[in-house]
Formats: sequence, C-alpha cells, structure tokens
Amino acid sequence: MTLKPLTLAAVVGFTLLGMSACDKAMDEQKKANDAQAKANAQIAEVARDAELKMKASQAEADKKIAEAQASFMKLREDYRHTITTSVAALDLKLAELQARADTAKGSDKADLQLKAAHLKASRDAFMVDFQSLESASALTWDETRARLDKQWAELKALAG
Repeated sequence: MTLKPLTLAAVVGFTLLGMSACDKAMDEQKKANDAQAKANAQIAEVARDAELKMKASQAEADKKIAEAQASFMKLREDYRHTITTSVAALDLKLAELQARADTAKGSDKADLQLKAAHLKASRDAFMVDFQSLESASALTWDETRARLDKQWAELKALAG
C-alpha cells in the first residue's frame, strides 16, 4: 500500500479539525473550572453561615448560663440572709437564756446553764456547717440546703 501525499487542502482541513477539537476541549475545561469555582464559593458561604449560626448559638447559651448562675447566686444569698437573720434572733434568745441562768438559784440554775451550753454548742456546730453554703454549687445546693434546714429545725426546737 502506498501513501498518497496530502494535499494542502487536506492538511488545512486536518489542522482546522484539530483546532476545533482543541477549542472544544478548552471550552469544556473552562466550564468545569467555572463550575468548581461556583461550588467553592457556595461551600465558603455555607461555612460562613454555619459559623455565624454557631457563634450566635454559643452567645445565647453563654447568656442563659450567666442568667442561671446569677439566679443561683441570688437564691443562695437570699437563703444566707434568711438564716443569718434567724441566727441573730437565736443569739438573742441564747443571751436571754444565759442571763436567766446567771440569776437563777439551785437546780433551776444548773438546768438553765446546761440548756444554754447545749444550745450554744449546737448553734456553733450549725454555724460551722453553715459556712459550707459558700462552696455549695448548683449541683450540691439541694443537698446542702436540706441538711442545713434539718439542722436549723433541730436548733430551733432546742431553743424552744
């Protein structure tokens, strides 16, 4: 088989055909690049939106945590104030009991002194435990308050 020499028209035709195919491939590559750039922009936008939503959610959670902590601190401070006021009234009763013991005679004096000493010791023990209120967290609050309420009820009953 012999090869025929290509004519100039055939060479030009093949060249144009090759250039057309090359242009078509370049167009397809440009479309692919454009599509990838558009997808990357959309991904970046979604990521920004997600980050903004996450920051807004975190800020809202931080606000709620701060409100809960403030509410707990107020609850604890109100309770501390109530107990402190009640202890002051108990101290007055204790002072009156001690004064009566000091002026009493005989077995009444011994009974009143014993009652005053027992009341003072119970009050002092309560006050030591009352200090634990400072370190009570929201998680231990119910337990701490129940324990103190029980001790206070016993102390109040002892004071009569």
